[in-house]
Amino acid sequence: MNVFLEDEFLLAEMRKARLPMKNLQIGLEARYATKENLERIAQVAPGAKAAVFSVEPLYPLMGKIRGALRRLLPFYLYDPLSKPIDSPAEAQKLLWRRPPVSSLDTENILLFPPGLGRSAAEALLRECPPRWVHSIMTGVDRIPPLPKEALLTSSRGVHSRRIAEFTMGLIFALAKNIPEHTLQTRRRSWKTLPSRMVEGSCLGIVGLGSIGSETARLAKKVGMEVWAVKRRMTEADFVDRVLPPEGLHRLLQKADYVVLSVPLTRETRMLIGKEELDVMKPSAVLINVSRGAVVDETALYRALKHSQIRRACIDVFEDERPLPRNSRFYRLPNLLVTSFSAFSTAASGEEVMDLFFENLGRFNRGEALLSTIGQQEG
Repeated sequence: MNVFLEDEFLLAEMRKARLPMKNLQIGLEARYATKENLERIAQVAPGAKAAVFSVEPLYPLMGKIRGALRRLLPFYLYDPLSKPIDSPAEAQKLLWRRPPVSSLDTENILLFPPGLGRSAAEALLRECPPRWVHSIMTGVDRIPPLPKEALLTSSRGVHSRRIAEFTMGLIFALAKNIPEHTLQTRRRSWKTLPSRMVEGSCLGIVGLGSIGSETARLAKKVGMEVWAVKRRMTEADFVDRVLPPEGLHRLLQKADYVVLSVPLTRETRMLIGKEELDVMKPSAVLINVSRGAVVDETALYRALKHSQIRRACIDVFEDERPLPRNSRFYRLPNLLVTSFSAFSTAASGEEVMDLFFENLGRFNRGEALLSTIGQQEG
């Protein structure tokens, strides 16, 4: 038997016996180090070690003080205090419950959790230098720059259908005045409210990735005209007109419903500001199911307060924490806050982990990974 065939034979036998093909160490946050997940690690990558960490506030008292102020003070009094308070209140420390083992032949894998601050993330990468990082979230902008040889994957695509359905649900709810009907029911009021037709209206999608593409597919099924802004000018299924990024204002002028589904990058940060809101129809609705920092919140607040646009639906705000009770946004009757719920179903967390374990098996066998991300944006 020649060397090549012998190697292939040994490889096949190792796969059959589920023997570890690499010396792996997986760093994961304590909330993901469940009995079920640890058992799946042992099954998919036998012999792999688990390094378990937790993230805690560095100054917990500051967090409590901030929480109290956000509850008690009106926005205009709290806002000047927010900058000096936010930084220490958000500072985190990384604690290892099961420290990583340092070894030259060990390949580290990091399951990167949501909610990790910059300093804690940098400490994690420093103390457990990764060969591969998988982001629990779709976005990877919170992950510090990785070495060139490190692999990066995300949960991109896992939530596309549920977010697209959620988006279409919002469009129908607002076209048929469901929020107003809900309020009338609570007030024991009876008043006929005219509604709008979704069929024949124009949907403008900013960002035609997996979420935007799935939203376009559903929109065409109900007879909407679909326009989209896309970085690469190529034809797209279920889209009537594709525009380059320079055509954003043209889309905003046309669309009855504008859906933001772009990743957060240098180019998309504050993509929707005063100028963009000014060119939208007064009857238009803005729906953001991407990242909060894609929208200039001050400009959005002013546009809604002065009814420059009909409504906005915001799933997450710029700082991505729960919106405080003293937020000025709660006072806007034409704003619907959906509390980071667009992706959430009973199966969403399980499907994210399924993708990770599929990739873990592939990594252990030396195969190509799914949902890989190219060079990170700075």
